[in-house]
Amino acid sequence: MMRKGLVIVLSGICLICIVLLLVPVNKKEIEIEQPRDVAVKKEKVEDVAVNVMEQYRIQYNNSDIVALLDIPNTDINTVVPRGEDNEFYLNHLPDKQENSLGSVFLDYRNELNDRKLIIYGHNSPNVDTLFKGLEQYLNSDYYSTHNNIYLQTDYTRYHYQIFSVYIATSNVSHVNLNLTNKEYKRHLQWLKEESIYDTGVSIYDEDILILQTCFYNPENSYLIIAAKKVED
Repeated sequence: MMRKGLVIVLSGICLICIVLLLVPVNKKEIEIEQPRDVAVKKEKVEDVAVNVMEQYRIQYNNSDIVALLDIPNTDINTVVPRGEDNEFYLNHLPDKQENSLGSVFLDYRNELNDRKLIIYGHNSPNVDTLFKGLEQYLNSDYYSTHNNIYLQTDYTRYHYQIFSVYIATSNVSHVNLNLTNKEYKRHLQWLKEESIYDTGVSIYDEDILILQTCFYNPENSYLIIAAKKVED
């Protein structure tokens, strides 16, 4: 039953990725702008974070926006909504306008204080989506200079360090959130062991962030980036 539930969580995401193979999309339609006159500072300054996130919600007229995902020195710097399911933001932008490219979004099962967060985003060989850039992590040299991820919420800017990069094919356990403490530690070690190269980053029982996007080599697979929370 557990595996069936995990497959259901992913099935809609995979379906929309297939659609992206067939439908040409104007990239200009999905460009995400930062609020005017607001600088997203890299320092952990809580009052600034509150102002920034609230202005994003106002700009997009969307209270679903819960965070800002930022991978320095990449194109990935985007608001992250969370819907009532994992289907709505597959084909809706952060302002809730319908668009086949959808949004980068947080798993609806997550709360921001969970020890494991999952963020999804589309990929396509035909469209230059935000999460297409994650394919560059298949190169360990790229990883060495892009191994930090930041997730800003209303109150805190969290820092994560990537510890695993791998391709999920038949085993989709990476989307499992229902884990006991013992299972959680084993799960983290499994994520580490799945990595296609050794990142040199250890993992024990830290809070983690999973980024998932579709992958096409092999077909119907997923590219997974796993990162652990670290203190600045």
